Amino acid sequence: MTVSSTTNIGVAGNNTNAASSSSASQLAQNFDTFLTLLTTQLKNQDPTSPMESDKFTDQLSQFAQVEQGIQSNKNLENLLAMQSQQRQLSALSYVGAEIEAVGDTNWLEDGGELKYKYNISPEVPRLQLQVQDQSGKTVYSEDLTDVSGLQNFTWDGKNNSGVAQAEGAYTLVLKPMAANGDTFKDEKGKPASMAIGIIGNVDSVDIGDNDIYLRIGDVSVPFGTLTNVKLGANSTDTGTETGDDNGDNNNPGTDEQDEAA
Repeated sequence: MTVSSTTNIGVAGNNTNAASSSSASQLAQNFDTFLTLLTTQLKNQDPTSPMESDKFTDQLSQFAQVEQGIQSNKNLENLLAMQSQQRQLSALSYVGAEIEAVGDTNWLEDGGELKYKYNISPEVPRLQLQVQDQSGKTVYSEDLTDVSGLQNFTWDGKNNSGVAQAEGAYTLVLKPMAANGDTFKDEKGKPASMAIGIIGNVDSVDIGDNDIYLRIGDVSVPFGTLTNVKLGANSTDTGTETGDDNGDNNNPGTDEQDEAA
């Protein structure tokens, strides 16, 4: 079963030419109706007061302008579809690459380890760090006191008793704590903001209608959540930062979050 590296990520299919095709079909129907009415009107008009030719020309011109607009939209949609295909082909080069992405769920292989990054703002005196399996069970936890700035966390795949865990998806959960052990809140009573990222190697690529998903094991990583890419041995190391610009708290690899207080 494929799981998402982030929450609330969905895939919805669409047809890029659906809108223009529907509009063109409706225009054709309306134009046929217009010609039928016009022909009937011409046949039954008063010979002493015929339709003025300039009105007839204006009506035809308006239909021609609408038709040209629909055709322009169709051409733009075709261009966007071609760009999407090129983007999909380029995504194949990410297979074997090490990526960093916004998300809290990573894939553990047998005998392997998991790498995460996280950032908490403002600084908190204590942090309870947990690793949970797909059922939500905590398999590993530890308490930390120094969590200022961007942090790296590597889990060796073992629980607190030193027993290696099964292959699967594991989620990093952060619980900022106050000095007295309560849930942390700032002076205004607001909880700490957190950003979590995953690090892993791409095994395959899923190409959907709306997005491209890079697979780390059975974890699906949306292409738009990438923050850093280190291509494989057969490619050039680009260090590409394609980060999500949705806000400071969505990308643990940004400089703004490094300086968060």
